[in-house]
Amino acid sequence: MPSERGAQQQDLIATISTIVVHALVGIFLLLNLSLSNTSHQESVEAEAIPAEVVDEVAIREELEQLAEQERQRQRAEAERQAQLAQAAREVEERRQAEIRRQREEEAKRQAEQARHEAEERRQAEAEKRKAAEEAQRRAEEERRQAEERRTVEEQRRAEERRKVAEEARREAEEQRKIAERRKIAEETKRRAEEARKAEEIQKVDERRKVAAVEAKRQAAEEAKRQAETEAKRQAAAEDAKRQAETKRKAAVEEAKRKAEAEAATEAKRQAETEAKRKAEAQAAAAAETKRKAAEAAKRKAEADAEAKRKAEAEAKRKAEEARKLAVELAAREAREQFIKEAVLRHAAMIKQRVERNWSLPMGSSADQSCTLRISMTPSGVVTDVQIVQSSGDTAFDNSAIAAVQKASPLPAPSDAEVLAKFRTFNFRFKPGG
Repeated sequence: MPSERGAQQQDLIATISTIVVHALVGIFLLLNLSLSNTSHQESVEAEAIPAEVVDEVAIREELEQLAEQERQRQRAEAERQAQLAQAAREVEERRQAEIRRQREEEAKRQAEQARHEAEERRQAEAEKRKAAEEAQRRAEEERRQAEERRTVEEQRRAEERRKVAEEARREAEEQRKIAERRKIAEETKRRAEEARKAEEIQKVDERRKVAAVEAKRQAAEEAKRQAETEAKRQAAAEDAKRQAETKRKAAVEEAKRKAEAEAATEAKRQAETEAKRKAEAQAAAAAETKRKAAEAAKRKAEADAEAKRKAEAEAKRKAEEARKLAVELAAREAREQFIKEAVLRHAAMIKQRVERNWSLPMGSSADQSCTLRISMTPSGVVTDVQIVQSSGDTAFDNSAIAAVQKASPLPAPSDAEVLAKFRTFNFRFKPGG
């Protein structure tokens, strides 16, 4: 970018210089032309004033001389203009050559500067790559250790989740068995109630049958008694009035026959009525039994559906609780892992920043280490540095404190929980380790 801007500035300067040179040459030519025209007119007028009488030949000769002089003047002017143009071209060529020379020198200078910057960048990149490789190696080691710890923790939590799930399944199985026992007890109770009601209905039917037979027997005995009474009465009447009561006897016989027919008809009607009532009672009992059986089946189905719904709801609730527990544990583990990784990452960043700002004191060894307690603001500004565990070398400890203060502000994490761990923390300073 700097070389391009320099080249553009030089092109602009060359263009302006060319325009100025051409403008000066044009102005110079115009001035010369004006002066030559003025001098020619003055000479013509000066020569024409004293001439009063001339002939035609003299005029033509004079005109030819004037034309010859004009042609000579024009040739001289053309030669002069050619010389000026040549001089302008030479000036322009020298200027362009100077511009090219300056550009070449600028290009060489920029190339040298770029080479020097590239060399510095290469060295910085090599140092950065070396530091990154070292940080990556340490991070890889820490990651491997964290992975091992996480694996052990995951196994422990998986065992806990398995136990929780096993407990949930055991409780669900226990609830299912309790529901089945309750269902069996209810079914047994329902069947006993239905058997008791059926037995009562059967007893009622038997009592009705006995009552109907007894009524039929009493009706037959009453008819027989009435017939015997009527026969005795008729026999006594016949003994007293045998002769006069022949017609009456016939009437009595007819009455007897009618009474017997009526008694038979009444007995038959009563039997039919009883049979009809019995059939209606049986039909009603069957309908009642059927209705009660349907109601019992409906109640059983509803009870089964309710028990199933409750069992499913309970199982679903426990499964949802287990799922929520698993999700919560997974989210907690992921959060803890994120915080651990973020803490390790920012600790490595802080270590690199401090080491870049550290210088080994005279007479001290770089193989020493000390532990510092650092306090910083949320933006990373160091507010306090104290020695927690000295290296035994005061100069080394002081250089570590100075490196931390010089490195301020330190890299600050954006996560609030991670930042809380770095508001005041212990930092083990060991250069290169």
